[in-house]
Amino acid sequence: MNDVAREPEDLAERRSLLGQQLAAFRTAAGLTQGQIAQAAYCDRTTVSHIEKGRARGDEQFWRVADERCRAGGDLLAAFQRFEAAKQDHELRAREAELVAARAKAERLHEATTPAFTVPNGSIAAPWEMADVMRRLYRTDVGAETIEQLHMVCEELCCEYAWRNADELKADANHWLQYISGLLAGSCTLKEHRELLVISGWLMLLIGCIEYDVGRKRHAELGRAAAFRIGQETGHGEIIAWTFEMNAWFALTQGDLDRVADFSDAGSKAAPNTSVVVQLAAQAAKAAARMGQKETVHRILDNGYRLLGQHDHPSRPENHFVIDPNKWDFYAMDCYRLVGEDRRAADHAREVLRLSRRPDGTDKSPMRATEARLTLAMVALRQGDLDNAADWTRQALNAPRKSIDQLVMVAAELEQELHERYPKDPAAREITEPIRQARADLKQAN
Repeated sequence: MNDVAREPEDLAERRSLLGQQLAAFRTAAGLTQGQIAQAAYCDRTTVSHIEKGRARGDEQFWRVADERCRAGGDLLAAFQRFEAAKQDHELRAREAELVAARAKAERLHEATTPAFTVPNGSIAAPWEMADVMRRLYRTDVGAETIEQLHMVCEELCCEYAWRNADELKADANHWLQYISGLLAGSCTLKEHRELLVISGWLMLLIGCIEYDVGRKRHAELGRAAAFRIGQETGHGEIIAWTFEMNAWFALTQGDLDRVADFSDAGSKAAPNTSVVVQLAAQAAKAAARMGQKETVHRILDNGYRLLGQHDHPSRPENHFVIDPNKWDFYAMDCYRLVGEDRRAADHAREVLRLSRRPDGTDKSPMRATEARLTLAMVALRQGDLDNAADWTRQALNAPRKSIDQLVMVAAELEQELHERYPKDPAAREITEPIRQARADLKQAN
């Protein structure tokens, strides 16, 4: 659902005031909504919605708007104050929900009922009624176990971007086995569904890990299992993510015509969730590889509009959550493919900035790898083979890789190199690391 529509009155008022500030600064600067949209890489409708308090815009949007409107940091600061207030509200709301859930669980354990008639027509004694109620509500699970499992599952999904693939998969399988044991015991219908939903997310995670390391058949088994769980539990978002995986598989295997169909199917399964943004991104990537530049821009504009309808998540590092920072990653790939090098390079540098930890390592090595290959492509097109080679070597040294994704992007870099510099000896400084990386990946799998 659209989080803007569910906001409490005080946050809605803050959002409206923030939009009014943008409109005031924009008007004072003599700018139109269209000019702001062009500078922020979105459409005019998105700017209009933001000014009316109907959409949020991400931090990058407000940085651009602040600069173009010559607001001297006031717009950006107002946005950051709003975000802080919203996160505080969300924290308090989660705490209240947790208190309510625990109270409800306690009430279930202490539940009583009026006297009832037993089969022989007599009135059951109090201890007989208590025994019946105990049997009805008997469970080996409980609300706290469900809560803890949700937390563990989310933590594992947050570790996907950087953790060793085999270790992460082993942990996910361990928790799946634990949940399987709980399902074999006593649990309420609600707990049964929650356990299945958590299993569905873990299946999705395992499927992604398997595909990263090149085990396509295992990846498809994980995806298919998650799809069945999504159907059985009526969980549209899990179903949508299985279609996103279909789109990803098709994209990296060159089956480009099917990507849009998978994207549409996923969007229909969960139209009001943030997964539709990633589904749009996969469709845009496929269109870019088919040379459909106008389609790419249309899909990216729509994707950015969809992104603006969702608030910033509390755990943006969760692989199955879409946040504004990931949009730089999606757009980067598309702009590189359609030849818009300046935009591609800008997005690539932003991806690297967001990925960098204080110690200089990457917290999202797979995204950083593609960003470096993008900068290698831009340098190549500018005739700077030395810089292109340097970016290529840095990209291929990443400890965490998604094999098919890496092979696809590296092959596109090689193709560009062969077309532009077919006989240049300096090209070996780029092709040799790619050839060696490809051989290493093949041997490892």
